[in-house]
Amino acid sequence: MKLKLFPKNEQELSKLFVLIFPLTLLLSSFLTFIKDSYFTFANLLPNNQIFNYGFLDRLSVKTSFGLVFVTIFCLTFTYLFSKSLGRVAVLFPLLFLTLLGLVGTEFLDIVLSFFYQDNLNMTGSSSVVLLLKILVAFGLFGLASLNLLAKKESAIFSSAQFIYGAVVFYFLSLLVARGELIVFTDSLLITSLYTSTHIYVGISFIYLAIIHFLMTKPIDATLFSKTLASITFWGFLFLLPWTSYKYYFGSVLPNWLENVSIYLSLSLLIPLLAFAVNYVKTVQTREVEINGSGSLMNFSVLLFLLTNVLHIVSSFENLLPLVGLTNFQNVITYGYYGSLVMGSVSLTYYLVPKLFGRTVKYSLLENLVFSGFKITYLFLLMNNFLIGVNSGYSWNAAANAGTPAIYGEGFNIVWNLVGVNYSANTFISLLLLGVSMLFLISILRAVSSGDITTVEEMVFSNE
Repeated sequence: MKLKLFPKNEQELSKLFVLIFPLTLLLSSFLTFIKDSYFTFANLLPNNQIFNYGFLDRLSVKTSFGLVFVTIFCLTFTYLFSKSLGRVAVLFPLLFLTLLGLVGTEFLDIVLSFFYQDNLNMTGSSSVVLLLKILVAFGLFGLASLNLLAKKESAIFSSAQFIYGAVVFYFLSLLVARGELIVFTDSLLITSLYTSTHIYVGISFIYLAIIHFLMTKPIDATLFSKTLASITFWGFLFLLPWTSYKYYFGSVLPNWLENVSIYLSLSLLIPLLAFAVNYVKTVQTREVEINGSGSLMNFSVLLFLLTNVLHIVSSFENLLPLVGLTNFQNVITYGYYGSLVMGSVSLTYYLVPKLFGRTVKYSLLENLVFSGFKITYLFLLMNNFLIGVNSGYSWNAAANAGTPAIYGEGFNIVWNLVGVNYSANTFISLLLLGVSMLFLISILRAVSSGDITTVEEMVFSNE
């Protein structure tokens, strides 16, 4: 295994992100476990003396939706963008520094959070680091635009569309996070818009870029329809940014904005069906049998479809009072995030022999990794779904009876319904931590002691 300090091309740089991804995922899982443990065993810990649950929650979210997401972002951009355009990257040294800057600023943000806990904005970032993120993201946007304009092929592969869209919306999400939280309405608007652009669109687009590659190249399948891929891209592009306002139904947000969010969320069925049909028809043309990594890809697609179905179903007005401002929204965010993680794990196993020249032995260890990720994220979504529905039903029943359930006996009744589920989150996060550790061991074992195989060669030119 050789890693150069200054890589010469995308493939050499991809090696770095293949190794960083398991490390960041392990860090994210560890912080999530600490957060859930702190919440479950609050009476046994020194509350607010070192950390508090609010800070740990923001730190966990920042690591998952920040550091892990950006690492996957860089890995996908490095390996797939040029491959999708049919040429090597323009100004690769600048691209190399920019991608390292994305990961570096996210990691710096996590480190500085420990020292400036009281001076963080709604995304958990300090203002100076957020400004650095914006500058680096703007540089990536410019480099991505140059590479798109300098493409060699007359048409581009679908993955490049989704990657470029993710670059744009990641940049927009950072601009949104700079908004001033003057009144409570501003806080809801900015939080909702940031969630839509960063998580719903950014994560979904990187995931779709990975899936449109994995469902063709690794299994020697032919993309069924570029038209359906375009419908998926443009449908999610115009609809997803509007879909999170509905979870604040009945709040201080304008009624027209909530209604638009409801109607456009229902319209997600169109790009979702286009993606589902395209995926099934494409996989049916495969010439290579699907292995354990491929089964994880299939499960990630099922999880992505289920997440969007829940996102659509929650738009019915008689359900919104039950799911708004509850853990149900976590089902949607972690559904998108879990799909991305499992798709990236599948991509990582595909890239190890291509980049490092080492085969992956799909032994008991890898089977534990694949099964562990499937079970963990399925339990996570089911558990938070129950928390969201039960708490929402209890709060609304109490409100209709004229006795708010946020304190006193009403709170105890609600806690009796969801307390066990919150404790279960600690067990689930511990399971995720163990699976992440096994994943790291599996990748390190593959790149260090796997059987030698042929390394993929660059076939593009700068013409």
